[in-house]
Amino acid sequence: MKRGNRISFIKGMIAGILLIVLFLVVTRYFGIHISFNRSTADDIWERATVVESYIDRYYWKEDTPKQKISEYAAKGMVAALGDRYSVYYTSQELKESMENIEGDYAGIGASIRQDEKTGSKIITEVQKGRPAERAGLKAGDELVKINGKEIRKISLTEAVSQIKGEEGKKSVLTVLRKENGETVSKEVTVVCEKIIVQTVTSKMLKGKMGYVCVSRFDKETVKQFKDAVSRLEKEGEKGLIIDLRNNGGGSLTATIEMLDYMLPKGELITEKNRVKGDKLYTSTDEQHFDKPVVVLINEGSASASEVFAGCMQDRKAAVLLGTKSFGKGIVQTVFSLESSCGGGIKLTTGEYLLPSKRCIQGKGLTPDVEVKSAGDSEQLGGKKDIQLQKAQEVLEEKIVQ
Repeated sequence: MKRGNRISFIKGMIAGILLIVLFLVVTRYFGIHISFNRSTADDIWERATVVESYIDRYYWKEDTPKQKISEYAAKGMVAALGDRYSVYYTSQELKESMENIEGDYAGIGASIRQDEKTGSKIITEVQKGRPAERAGLKAGDELVKINGKEIRKISLTEAVSQIKGEEGKKSVLTVLRKENGETVSKEVTVVCEKIIVQTVTSKMLKGKMGYVCVSRFDKETVKQFKDAVSRLEKEGEKGLIIDLRNNGGGSLTATIEMLDYMLPKGELITEKNRVKGDKLYTSTDEQHFDKPVVVLINEGSASASEVFAGCMQDRKAAVLLGTKSFGKGIVQTVFSLESSCGGGIKLTTGEYLLPSKRCIQGKGLTPDVEVKSAGDSEQLGGKKDIQLQKAQEVLEEKIVQ
């Protein structure tokens, strides 16, 4: 190439590069979006960059919460799936979700709610024998400071995370309490300890009928359930009522273990998964319950509780009594993203089929004996519980047979 031509080529190349740079600067400045045939990730990156530039330039507060913006962007991506059960978790939400699955956590044994209008945080429950009660906290106390810092302007999640932590973690809590018509300030020190969530309660009913109520399914539920059934067996139970009303579900693994404890050898559920293929769960017959069983369900019985009730119904091991269940026949898996972008993601990864190969997604379980409740949830398990009364009648007939 001749010297003159080479110089012209170089000048042209430089001019071209400058034009491309100018073009990119202008499109970014004016928020112009150029569409190419590219991946979803590229499209997301460009949209996020444009939106961020507008926030940086025009949003009236300078200290924009960058991490929160990125977290909500991730939440929006998952929300776009249109699946109510799939969600992106922040790191704190992921931790709380895993605590629900595990069934234990390090805390003080108190429940707190936040008033949406005033931002005040009220202690609504203090568990008996837990650190909160031992420290002197009471239901109705308003939590105003944690370790000397005001908490009115922070979220309830942030406040709770400041109290919860590892076993032995100490927190100084300042609360306002009404005593003798006056509001007084109290300062208490609480220490976190391992708390196992009690998800199973039991009692012996008239006629030697065992009653076991399961509020949700987690890792600790399995032992609590087995202990309850075993204890009632030793007391001479002739039949069993398992109450799954308003049980929203939980761990599928725990549910399978409990079914294995109740049923003889045979099929339980088939989990259909796009990635892993079909997986059949079975009971092993290492032990099983051989007395009559009635399972109570209602519209609040969902997911794992429907797996349990549906398997018991299909295997002819129990009579289902109550009202039609919620109808959630799909499976979610939680993935931790802490080693990459932080937080986690819960995605619907498949559906399950009951032993009869039916899927109850959107349909629910139809009880063998339909009995509507009186409508007062506070009476569930009590003397005025119409469904429980009918369950006792049905169980008594089975015992006599």
